[in-house]
Amino acid sequence: MSRVKEKQGYIDRIAYWLYQRVLLEKLNNPIGYIFLSFCSIVLAFLLSKLSATLTIVLLFVIVGSGVAVVCLFNAEFGFLLTLTSSFFVFIIKRYFGEEIPLGAIVEVLLFVTFLGIFFKKSTQNVIKWQYASNPITIIYLIYIAYMIIQAFNPDMHYVDGWLHIMRKLIGFIMAYFVVLYIFNIQFLKRFTIVWLSLALLAGLYGCYQEWFGLLPFEENWVRQDDLRFGLYFIDGRFRKFSFLSDPTAFGILMAISGLYSLVLATGAVSTKKKIVLLVASVIMFLGMAYSGTRTAYAMLPAGLAIFVIMTITNRNTMILTTAVLAVFIVIIFGPIYGNTTVNRIRSTFEFSSDASLSVRDINRASIQPYIYTHPIGGGLATSGVMGLKYNPDHPLAGFPPDSGYLRTALETGWIGLALTCILYFIIIRTSIAGYYRSNNKLAKTYYLGFIAVFYSIIIAQYAQVAIGQLPGSLIFYPALAIVVCLQKFD
Repeated sequence: MSRVKEKQGYIDRIAYWLYQRVLLEKLNNPIGYIFLSFCSIVLAFLLSKLSATLTIVLLFVIVGSGVAVVCLFNAEFGFLLTLTSSFFVFIIKRYFGEEIPLGAIVEVLLFVTFLGIFFKKSTQNVIKWQYASNPITIIYLIYIAYMIIQAFNPDMHYVDGWLHIMRKLIGFIMAYFVVLYIFNIQFLKRFTIVWLSLALLAGLYGCYQEWFGLLPFEENWVRQDDLRFGLYFIDGRFRKFSFLSDPTAFGILMAISGLYSLVLATGAVSTKKKIVLLVASVIMFLGMAYSGTRTAYAMLPAGLAIFVIMTITNRNTMILTTAVLAVFIVIIFGPIYGNTTVNRIRSTFEFSSDASLSVRDINRASIQPYIYTHPIGGGLATSGVMGLKYNPDHPLAGFPPDSGYLRTALETGWIGLALTCILYFIIIRTSIAGYYRSNNKLAKTYYLGFIAVFYSIIIAQYAQVAIGQLPGSLIFYPALAIVVCLQKFD
């Protein structure tokens, strides 16, 4: 018995010694220096024996483990880090030319951040999410339930595509709930600064690509795939994509970020901030123009139109409207010839001569009988390129949806399309109602910015799948949560 007690005493003393050296002194002692030096030598030896790809993966695992712990305990840091990471994952993958699963890192960061909030609420015995009982949350929960039901769609041959879509959707909804939890006025300001700073950086890099050309590794990446090259190289020039996945994602991000910056510049902010926001919006609109994305060109007047309608009596609105109309008239009718960017912008508003628009109309007409006879659609990930990948034998596989609404109708049926339209209606209605209900000038400015963003994206869905790509989705879903929480101002 005495030996057992003596052994237990040794264990307790060792445990207390480790507690002092590791937790209290945080390895800031000779033992810590020796231990960390030994770990560094072992790590360096292991990295020297691994391939470049495995070395990068191992470094990401080591650094990511530490970052994940921070995200677990600091939700705001975790979310903002996730948003920042989503801007740069694609350029890193292009540079190394490997299929490194960096997109999964963004999902893991978001999941860890959400998990930390969930555990924190559990320890606090708080079950109900703050502001979760609102029309936007309720309609999204109904929408997710309908997507879950799609797993049993008899026309869907395999569930792999459904799992892929649901994983992304649930991740974005996690971002929504994270922002519901961490929202305050300081977070809103930091979110705006981080978003617009990253968007400005992306816009500047897009301008760099236009003025100085693509970097060698970027051009090599474009030329590696004939289909990609055909989509990116048009009229003797490359469409620009900056840090992002493709020109479309870049153009759409620049459109919504430029709109948001422009609307904020008309609000109650200092002259210095107005100048910064206006300059930033101009750079973002240049990046949008260089992306060659016609959908983005149409988003700008759509977002400005609803902004003007809601603030028609405002002096700043009149000045902004006059300036924008003057620039628009010069671009569309001015004596500018031979500029491919201007010509592509002009073609966006020449509907009668747009051959691609005619082809899309023909495709929609040809597929309408399928939509009428399939009220719940053909199943998730059954159309377009994803259909060829996940459901190659499906009748919709390879059919180009070329529209968020058409894709919804094809894969989830006219029931899913109706639910989606109701969802968008509730988003716009909630945002507009919040704007007119608020008496706070700053809150009203934020409301206007988000309304312009939401409306332009909803319009863009007619010509493109505008929601679902990084980093745009990590702006769209958190923005919904912010609109819900903005009532705190009142």
